[in-house]
Amino acid sequence: MILILIIEFFVVESIVFQIICLALFIGSLVTGLATFLVCPGITFKEKKENEKNKNLKSFYCQACNFTYPKNNMVYQHCFPCGVCVPDPDHHCGVFGKCIGHGNKLAFYLFPTFSIIMLIICFVSVLYHFMHEVTKKNENKEGKL
Repeated sequence: MILILIIEFFVVESIVFQIICLALFIGSLVTGLATFLVCPGITFKEKKENEKNKNLKSFYCQACNFTYPKNNMVYQHCFPCGVCVPDPDHHCGVFGKCIGHGNKLAFYLFPTFSIIMLIICFVSVLYHFMHEVTKKNENKEGKL
């Protein structure tokens, strides 16, 4: 991704494409860091042994041996992390953490920014090379 950004800056002369690609790169970097650093919504409380609350507005996890408040969210136990995550999506091997309520938006924005940046940079570099080839062909035809 950084290599394409470097090619974009040194090959393409259009400042507009450079600014767009730089903004998308920064957006991708920020959302990637946010996904990695923001807690997915894990509730850290003291575990009470054998706490089985029969209240309908709670979730009891047998793996954690803990009762979590529902708060209109679905909880699911993540076995690699060893915690329950509210509104879970999955356990991400790339970031090495759960994707849940707290970092789901940043996780979805990260590949979105990255893919849009790669497409725009690729198209602008391709356009530049095609434009240069056309210029060279016109110069050759003009010399003949």
